[in-house]
Amino acid sequence: MNSTLTKPLKQIKEKSRIVSKITSIINTIGFARDKDRDFTFSDHVFYLLRAAENSDPKTKSRIENHLVKMGEEAASLLVQSLMDPKSSSRGLAAMALIRIGTPSINYLEQRALKNPEFRWISEYIIGEIKGSGIELDNAPVNKELEGVLAG
Repeated sequence: MNSTLTKPLKQIKEKSRIVSKITSIINTIGFARDKDRDFTFSDHVFYLLRAAENSDPKTKSRIENHLVKMGEEAASLLVQSLMDPKSSSRGLAAMALIRIGTPSINYLEQRALKNPEFRWISEYIIGEIKGSGIELDNAPVNKELEGVLAG
């Protein structure tokens, strides 16, 4: 098999495995009223964040680990979840973004440009990512945001 096809196939299998596990968690938690419903990827992420709001520390840790395994695909949804001031899972979302690392930066920068009130949150999380040293070699640089942050 062509080695260039192997990596995407592994990623698809891994994503399917994660989604299957998350579906099982969602069904166990009981958020889903309609057991026959097909859940979207964003449904999975938001159900996990909702579950974390009233979970014990061990369960919150497991949820965070699942979100981190989802990687960049979950990053945009996690950034979106930071916009809800009523959510008590914002800290978990922020920590997951930090652990996802560099792929989170672009989504944080984009949100900061669209919503100046979000800028301090974005700056903080990006600072934590850069301070952690997670995958910084390929960090996307948004020149427009750099000008805003410097000015």
